[in-house]
Amino acid sequence: MLYLYLLIFSIAVGIIRKGKYQNLTQISLQKVELILAAFLIQVILVFLASRQIKLIIHYGNFLFIFSYLILLIAVWYNYELKGMNLIFLGILLNFIVIFFNGGHMPVLMESLNQVGLDSFARSLQDGDSITHILINHKTLFKFLADVIPLPPPFPDPSVISIGDFLMFCGIFIFIQEVMTAKKEEEKEF
Repeated sequence: MLYLYLLIFSIAVGIIRKGKYQNLTQISLQKVELILAAFLIQVILVFLASRQIKLIIHYGNFLFIFSYLILLIAVWYNYELKGMNLIFLGILLNFIVIFFNGGHMPVLMESLNQVGLDSFARSLQDGDSITHILINHKTLFKFLADVIPLPPPFPDPSVISIGDFLMFCGIFIFIQEVMTAKKEEEKEF
């Protein structure tokens, strides 16, 4: 949901800056299929884990890591586009913390409580998440984990990582660049 709010905000700012939302239909990303595959893997993981599929529960963390590798490759193919360097760095930082913590994104309990996500905190305590775990004394790279609270009045109270923040900035910059870009014919006049 956070990404949806980011897209709406980015487009609104682009319109305020006299950008054209029609330009968004002209985006020419390479390897879009890899981006879609990575997100599909993550959605399927969460869905199947909620159905208590044992194979997913035991080995889903490897697929979670794999989905991040796919995203890194896809963004690398688009690295020359404005904002992609921040998106790549954000994904890389998230990949590092997930990889070194067994294929799970660590989350700070205090941040979850601060934003009112007590039920999610309880599910993490019970070990019910395929993608996240609570930060503990064994957690590596804690500073890269989900530690930044986005409390109310934020429309979707959440806890994000430094990597998430960099991705959000990169997406915002990318959308601004696309919306405010002038076509070659317009530049000539």
